[in-house]
Amino acid sequence: MSRQHDSFSVISINHEVAPLEVRERYSMDDAKVATLYTTLKNKGKVEESLVLNTCNRFELYTQCEDGADAEFVLHTLANAYGVSPDELAGHLHLRSGRDAVQHLIEVAAGLRSQITGEAEIFGQVKAAYALSQEHGYAGKTINRVFQKGFQAAKLIRNSTTVGQGQINIANVAVDLAGKIFGELRSAAALSLGTGEIGEKTVKALRSRGAETFGIASRSQDRAEEVAREWGGTPRLLQDLESYLPEYDIVIASVGAEEAVLTRKIVKQCSSRRKGRPLFLIDLGLPRNIEQGCEDFDNVFLYNLDDLASIADENLAQRKEAVVDATAIAEQKSEFIWNAILKRREYERNQA
Repeated sequence: MSRQHDSFSVISINHEVAPLEVRERYSMDDAKVATLYTTLKNKGKVEESLVLNTCNRFELYTQCEDGADAEFVLHTLANAYGVSPDELAGHLHLRSGRDAVQHLIEVAAGLRSQITGEAEIFGQVKAAYALSQEHGYAGKTINRVFQKGFQAAKLIRNSTTVGQGQINIANVAVDLAGKIFGELRSAAALSLGTGEIGEKTVKALRSRGAETFGIASRSQDRAEEVAREWGGTPRLLQDLESYLPEYDIVIASVGAEEAVLTRKIVKQCSSRRKGRPLFLIDLGLPRNIEQGCEDFDNVFLYNLDDLASIADENLAQRKEAVVDATAIAEQKSEFIWNAILKRREYERNQA
């Protein structure tokens, strides 16, 4: 069957088409996502919708009624961001029909992640689907595409080596810290944030030999909970300025709209560290650490794009697995989409 433009589509803003500062501009918090869902529903032309909003990717999957397509959705999304459709179009991928299905499979399997093969994305896609279902935004097409897409993504993860080693951003960040300091036993490390990535950061620090590390959270109870699980010293994020000079490595993954580690705090910290280097690794989007923090002597700042470049050095051995995984995604998306088209044709004949 042909791959003509279809009323099912995905708009994606990701590392393949947009640099970090652009992805940061188009990130959405939970409140904005909820507003977007409501706007799409009230427009009338969008029958189904699903938003995938991660620390490094924004995607909007929609099924429109006859006579409406992704151009209509693009204009709605541009209004939500307060920009022109042309400006937004310059920073995204738009796929429809079978190509949108293949894209979903590749995303869920980690093939399109900035760090190829990372494992967290599958759970993030499942959570996005559950939220869409819970609020009644998913219908026949999204349900079919995502349920079958999850099966295909699992097949890729289980039958290829693309995700070998349980790759994730936290492990890459801690591996970078290890390359900088050698034995992590000799360095004091601080994890800002106790969400999924923050907790995995603490786990990775401990597994790689870190003995002195802190765990900072907005909640004292949450910091103590993670410390009981993995060790380390619980800290309050609000008191960061007071204890930052104690640490050599800071890995930040806080869900915040503004930077939690500012140039002012780092300036004060640098004067107290007396020339000892401070390494900052920012896993946040929007970014958790102000760019100006690297203006000071002996302060070194790495962000998500820097980590991706480092991770790519280790990708060569998995190139063949990526090729095999992409072939599976293409085959499965063709099967899923043909089934959807046949169902649509049957329903039209029954009408």
